[in-house]
Amino acid sequence: MSFAQWEAIRTEIELVIIDAHTHRYPLEVIEDVSTFGRHCNELHWLDLVDPSNSKSLQGWSKRDQMLMDMDAASLDKAVLLGWYWENPETCRLQNNWHAEWINEDPDRFFAFATIHPAMKNPIEELYKRKEEGFVGIGECHPWVQSSSLRNSSWQEILGFAEEHAWPITFHVTEPVGHDYPGRTPTPFEEFLWLAREYPDLKIILAHAGGLFPFYELNPKIRPVLKNVYYDLAACPLLYDSSLYRKLIETVGHEKILWGTDYPLRVFPKAQKIPDFSSSQESILNSASLSNLEKEAIFGNNFLSLLPC
Repeated sequence: MSFAQWEAIRTEIELVIIDAHTHRYPLEVIEDVSTFGRHCNELHWLDLVDPSNSKSLQGWSKRDQMLMDMDAASLDKAVLLGWYWENPETCRLQNNWHAEWINEDPDRFFAFATIHPAMKNPIEELYKRKEEGFVGIGECHPWVQSSSLRNSSWQEILGFAEEHAWPITFHVTEPVGHDYPGRTPTPFEEFLWLAREYPDLKIILAHAGGLFPFYELNPKIRPVLKNVYYDLAACPLLYDSSLYRKLIETVGHEKILWGTDYPLRVFPKAQKIPDFSSSQESILNSASLSNLEKEAIFGNNFLSLLPC
């Protein structure tokens, strides 16, 4: 689908386009990934973005390039997700980056806060970021941080998100997926527990929830997961494109958020540099979306999760 065709669709149905799952790094990180990772002792992150025994799928994008790529795909805004850093100080550092960037381009970016249960006062950190304009938490992976959702500090964090109507995004790994450097399981039982314990929490499970949404076919489980949503970040790397229509048929278009995991190269055979358009085209060409489904998945579902 050409840019002109996409713009015509966007204009016809007044489509708001938001990428619910992106990452961004400052110039000093992009220019020397290894030094940053080792200096901050973030070896899990470094293993993912710069693996020693395989070719990296990680792309990098400075501000101007990211904005140009957003414009090329007609994006209104992108959600800047944090990372599940192993060290509290790196979480604060990334939150500082996000605070700067949403101040610089408030009309183009939303910011989620990255958090660590070992922070001296994680709730104080979240209040600080709320004052700076952040609107959610994530991307979270408690198990990389040697923790779990049932940790007392995590329960305080979850309580904050529920109280302030903040969505929270979790990295989810499919239980039987392929192996890769740094792969760390995310137990499905924990997400089921989370949905039960925090029924008003807005839970976003990334990467199609590691196929967790298909548990909604169980009529006893489905009502428990009424507050759970699924983003599509990195799905082209993981699943056949028939996934999109199957997800819609299983959980409904109201629970699906478009996301790319930009600047990850999710079509490595076709992409030398990251973009947003390839993921858009994959969904549009394979899922036969109605206008209502386009409006919901590409923007309105995410907007409905924002705090009032």
